[in-house]
Amino acid sequence: MKNYLDKFAAYLIQLADGERDEVIEFYREYLLDAGIQDYDDCVAELGTPKQLARKILADYSIRFNENLTADQGKRQKSRAGVRAIWWVVLALLSTPITIPALIVILAVLFAMAAVVFAIGVALVATIAAVTMLAFSAITAGVGVFTQEIWVSIFYIGSGLAIIGVELLILPLIVWFIGVMIQGVSTVVQRLYHRFVKRNRAERGGRHHEENR
Repeated sequence: MKNYLDKFAAYLIQLADGERDEVIEFYREYLLDAGIQDYDDCVAELGTPKQLARKILADYSIRFNENLTADQGKRQKSRAGVRAIWWVVLALLSTPITIPALIVILAVLFAMAAVVFAIGVALVATIAAVTMLAFSAITAGVGVFTQEIWVSIFYIGSGLAIIGVELLILPLIVWFIGVMIQGVSTVVQRLYHRFVKRNRAERGGRHHEENR
């Protein structure tokens, strides 16, 4: 059991010390109460240390993401959403599930990745093209300034106007990216709850807390 818990603890370095100690103590008490000492018996009961750790990290990431409020900042919310997606995907892929379920999970993840990638490429390409157009207009305006002052002012003004519109739209783009991240996070979390079941230790602990 000690070897199992030591390996389990090594995979939980992302957690704060207090949280990690609490999790390890919970499973130590469970294994002691169940009379499980052998490493292979621990694996049979809880899964490998890596599988269990990824599930714990996914659970913590989901709870952290859900507990964040809008007042705590869009950037922090987006980072929490990305972290939740990462750990949930790892937990899903390390969970022993049936081949049809795995195909469904991989298909959904691939489809979401393709959509996000396509939208990201389109946004970057559009912003780059518009920015180049703005700087080209400004450059052209500066080039003809001594020859056609009104044409120069028109080009420079158009370029600055384009940049101004981009700056105004930028917060909307950031908001849209945040919404997209949270949407992907929600879908991934639903897959997680659908295919990753609570182990007996978690069900027992939850039942005990509800009866306290």
